[in-house]
Amino acid sequence: MWTGTHASDVTLKGVTAQFGLTARAVRYYEEVGLIVTRRDPGNRRRFDPRAVSQLRIIAELRRAGLGIDDIRVALQSRPEAGDARLDVSYAVSRLHERLANLEQERRTVEATLEALTSTAGAI
Repeated sequence: MWTGTHASDVTLKGVTAQFGLTARAVRYYEEVGLIVTRRDPGNRRRFDPRAVSQLRIIAELRRAGLGIDDIRVALQSRPEAGDARLDVSYAVSRLHERLANLEQERRTVEATLEALTSTAGAI
């Protein structure tokens, strides 16, 4: 529900440009409940400072490779419901897990390359 014009509200175009997100991604984040937007009288999305802050967090965590479920948990760990800040411990933990998995995957790929290279030389 629109409660009036707020000078600090940002448009969909504004948040997509600011965070390098697609409009579809932003609409999806709203659809799955990661952000809440308002609508202006023309039914256009408007993003208040809290929604903008949440989109910044979402964009960073997505770039780091976290999935929607992990982002949801991270956002729910905010110190209080009205606070867009993040308790980073959960996100940091998940990112360390992701890094460990990527390092294991790198070792596997290197071993496979080495095996293929030595096999190719023997043929």
